[in-house]
Amino acid sequence: MQAIVSQRLNEAAAPVFYPATEINAAINEAQRFFALVTLCIERSANWTVTKTFTHMTTPFPGWIAPLRITSAAGAKIRPGRFSDLWALDSQWPMAQGTPRRYVHAGSDLVAVYPTPYPSAVVVAQYAGIPAALVNAADVPEIPVQFHELLPKYAIYRCRQSEGAGEFEKAAGYFDEFMTAATDYANYIRSRNIGAGYDTLPPEIEGLDRSHAARRRTKSA
Repeated sequence: MQAIVSQRLNEAAAPVFYPATEINAAINEAQRFFALVTLCIERSANWTVTKTFTHMTTPFPGWIAPLRITSAAGAKIRPGRFSDLWALDSQWPMAQGTPRRYVHAGSDLVAVYPTPYPSAVVVAQYAGIPAALVNAADVPEIPVQFHELLPKYAIYRCRQSEGAGEFEKAAGYFDEFMTAATDYANYIRSRNIGAGYDTLPPEIEGLDRSHAARRRTKSA
């Protein structure tokens, strides 16, 4: 992929403006962005709960959002809001017992109710960030049919620093990337609803791409 991007940037013979490190960073940005808007990377791991509030990027560095949390026996721990917990129990942050509900807030904060003492092992199924591509033989974690989009996004990303006509010519790659990501996010959304997951991909179908994809032209 690095070679493809370098060649399209006219840097294949002797890279000057776009070294391999910058191209690799752009490819990794593309993969992370695709995973963020589609929630296509699923992971599952045991989580030892020891307190009411946890920043989930500590036990799971690649955390994006929860899909389902269950007890070790498979009983679902239901999602909710902080207002639900306050209505249920005015002393909920201090309640102890087997976790039955959780709240996901902000980017990675999760609160469980009641809090286990001294601890409880639950199963966290979550949408995650794909592993970084470092070596030439590394394979992207996003579905294989979208691998060709990564060099295209990387070309668009690198051309941003040039602006003007060169950036305009690369804008179509961003449109192609976002169209594919939107279509796959719609598929993942339907699948997650059918599976009873707690989090759906963000709504990006109506996103105005004009600011990111190309310069605005003045109307006559």
